[in-house]
Amino acid sequence: MNPGLYIHVPFCLRKCPYCDFYSESDLTLKSAYLEALSREMDLVAEALQAPGEFDTVYFGGGTPSLLDPVEVEGVLNEARSRFFIAREAEVTLEVNPGTVTAEKLAGLRQAGVTRLNIGVQSLDEKTLKFLGRLHNAEQARDILSAARSCGFTNIGADLIYGVPGQGKGDVLSDVAALLSYDPEHLSCYMLTLEEGTPLYARHGKKAFSMPDDTVQGTLFETVSDALTQKGYLHYEVSNFARSQAHVSRHNTKYWEMVTTVGLGPSAHGFDLEGLFRWWNVAHLGEWMDCLKKGKRPIEGTETLGQGELMTEALYLGLRRMEGVNLAVFHRRFSVDLAKVLGACLSGFEEEGLMVVDADSIRLTRKGFAVADGVVLRLLQAL
Repeated sequence: MNPGLYIHVPFCLRKCPYCDFYSESDLTLKSAYLEALSREMDLVAEALQAPGEFDTVYFGGGTPSLLDPVEVEGVLNEARSRFFIAREAEVTLEVNPGTVTAEKLAGLRQAGVTRLNIGVQSLDEKTLKFLGRLHNAEQARDILSAARSCGFTNIGADLIYGVPGQGKGDVLSDVAALLSYDPEHLSCYMLTLEEGTPLYARHGKKAFSMPDDTVQGTLFETVSDALTQKGYLHYEVSNFARSQAHVSRHNTKYWEMVTTVGLGPSAHGFDLEGLFRWWNVAHLGEWMDCLKKGKRPIEGTETLGQGELMTEALYLGLRRMEGVNLAVFHRRFSVDLAKVLGACLSGFEEEGLMVVDADSIRLTRKGFAVADGVVLRLLQAL
């Protein structure tokens, strides 16, 4: 599989209280960031050993839609001048509905963006307020409509559910509202409390209660049922696509452990050939200072051994609808999973959490709901 290029845009107008991704709010640093990004491209292109043709570019953040279309076009041109990027590459840009207009979306399409990932999160005002989003439901609806009218044919939307106070009917209402815009892709995430975030602190002060495991499981099945009944593929624990053609090509590279190059503060990269991972410093000032000195802004690296690679292959594989191909796993690691994990796998089959056949092991929809726990028990047995 071809490598993918990730570009972290570290700017947000205001940080959402549930988010632990790195971001900064000082937009006056945008120009300096873009200059430093070009320098990082130079250094990375020099260091890479013929990574091949990139067929995905992903602008993540932060809020990449804070970049103007001309700035996005400039970044893409800079990347093309240093890396071999396929003419038909999937170019995704994450969009916050509170930061774009129909005119700006049209400009982004003209600049070379082929796929939008719109951070809707909810179309319910009360839920948006709890999540601390900048936009309201009307703005999100306007942008969903505008994206289609601007000519985008590959539109993804994010949904957050499992918000305190939500019931099955609330979640179904949110899903139905999103489906009325016919998105090609939906990423549906159960709200989680990340340590160090304001929402985590509020929960620690008993400001609200999170839904218990039983309720979360019910809501997970509710979302999955609602989308699969409308023909969407539940192809990864949190991801749904209208068809195989609309599966996120870039994110699939992470799940299949393909070479990815990360640029920008806090970005990660993975070199399949060298079997190592690296990550950049998660601070815009430090990242820029390193680049001014002609150094790559790498904070740390990790070389993956057999054990780590097996762990990731099992964990990432079981998060996907196809599961883990037993022959491929054996070829790669000389381990017969079905034999080594036989008793454990049988137990999961009896619980209705897993399907095991001659070709693969894969989670059922019921297993998807408790994927992390299943994988943890398998890794302990392995």
